[in-house]
Amino acid sequence: MSDQENPVDAESKLRRRTDGRLDRTRDPAILNAALAALVENGYVDTTMNDIAARAGVGKAAIYRRWSSKAALITDALVYWRPDLMTDDVPDTGTLEGDFDEIVRLAARNDDEEVFSYDLVLRVAVEATHDPHLGSALDELTLLKGRRVMTTILQRASARGEISADRNWSLIADVLTGMGLMRVISGQRVDAKFVREVLDTLILPAIRAQ
Repeated sequence: MSDQENPVDAESKLRRRTDGRLDRTRDPAILNAALAALVENGYVDTTMNDIAARAGVGKAAIYRRWSSKAALITDALVYWRPDLMTDDVPDTGTLEGDFDEIVRLAARNDDEEVFSYDLVLRVAVEATHDPHLGSALDELTLLKGRRVMTTILQRASARGEISADRNWSLIADVLTGMGLMRVISGQRVDAKFVREVLDTLILPAIRAQ
């Protein structure tokens, strides 16, 4: 995390726009404080009072920028990982090559102090009773994973690697679903786990067409 301007500020779906002039120089401190509180306490136990104290601002300053804790936490996740707002779909020319690239991308997070995919999934699990946050996280990661996998399978079908007359939507849900189960059980979603799901569940299911 760095005290830089939020690279996706203009794209935030939950940031409440405030009429008139607002000093945005405090935004990075608030976003970093929100992420630190989230990592330490989890979503449910993170409070706006705690975030305000960590950021050295009044709680009113936060509410002038974000309408709710869900809005702030979603922006904090995107501020930290702007790639959550993009669908970077591997396109190596083969299905197995695309899966290898998914594993490679997952491996980039393995050495992070804050294990990013785990954190996002953990927030999703903790926020099951917050429809506002749940909807935002669906767009950022849960539905994103489904879109990426669906695109990979559609390309493989167009190349003739897999059947064109099968509905592969269930396959597209497997990786995210398994990831959620793993986080619920207190384990990490690392590159080794992603490789095992692809090799043990997804590829055999596709090859059994």
